[in-house]
Amino acid sequence: MSAFLDYWGECAGRPAMVWVDRAGNHRLLPYSHFAGCAARFAGLLDDLGLATGESVAVLLPPVPEWWEVAAGAMRAGVPFAPMPCGVLDGDRLRAAGAAVLVVDEAHLEPALALRRAGGVRHVICVGDLPHAEAMNYRAMMFLAETEHEPAPPGGPVLLAGDESYSHADLRRLAVGLGLAWLDRRRDDLHWSLTPRHTAAGVLLGLIEPWSAGAAILVDETGGDPMRVRGLLERFRVNTISAPGSSYVELAGTDLRGLRNSALRRVLATGAQPDAGAARAWSRQTGLWIHPGPAPAAALTNCATFPGAF
Repeated sequence: MSAFLDYWGECAGRPAMVWVDRAGNHRLLPYSHFAGCAARFAGLLDDLGLATGESVAVLLPPVPEWWEVAAGAMRAGVPFAPMPCGVLDGDRLRAAGAAVLVVDEAHLEPALALRRAGGVRHVICVGDLPHAEAMNYRAMMFLAETEHEPAPPGGPVLLAGDESYSHADLRRLAVGLGLAWLDRRRDDLHWSLTPRHTAAGVLLGLIEPWSAGAAILVDETGGDPMRVRGLLERFRVNTISAPGSSYVELAGTDLRGLRNSALRRVLATGAQPDAGAARAWSRQTGLWIHPGPAPAAALTNCATFPGAF
């Protein structure tokens, strides 16, 4: 993670994320932004003195800070544990060995209750209001040092569900998902609707596109079908990945506007869409939904930045 963030961060202004807020306004964030934030968050974790086996858990909506925390934890060599949206699960946090919990203001009080009960040691809040019992994310990031060298790869980097993943595990998962089929290009814009608390979601929504120097589209709302279709028509999205059920819902809208869009690859994760949805996509857009792993031979044609993962 640190290798390709630092590499692409040297390219002045190279876009890493197009972030769309609830009102539909968008911000363009460059790789240099995430490289700097990753270094600062890694420095913050170093100052907090996490022990071996402890992790960083995060429960945030789709905001840029989620990606800053993920990249920073990986840079620091601290396992990153993304939590499903909704109610904080103390058992899941304890199973992940979470010492640090990053939340938004909506989840601050339950997070503090867990800290008081000994569930986590530190709560960091991404929000504008200070709190006596929590660290303010922006203030702590402003004070954090950035001179820490990236941790060498080794051990788990991601805790998703009941599984832990090392760099090698993530590479194997990428092969199993057929991600080489995406034929990543550095000027692409990728959009992943695969849940971010899953390993596939982290691969598709962070590691895979950023390792290629591509940008990602992030929608703060999560996206209902009509909004998803509208954003696909509005932005030059080249690759979309989503659970099969999302394509079934999208097939119920008028997809003909996507036929002349920049969309090139459509990938289904998890349960696959039914045949009717697949036919609707093909008929209206000229695109087939890719259902499974790519042939192993395709991996030899997929250029990967040295040091990816």
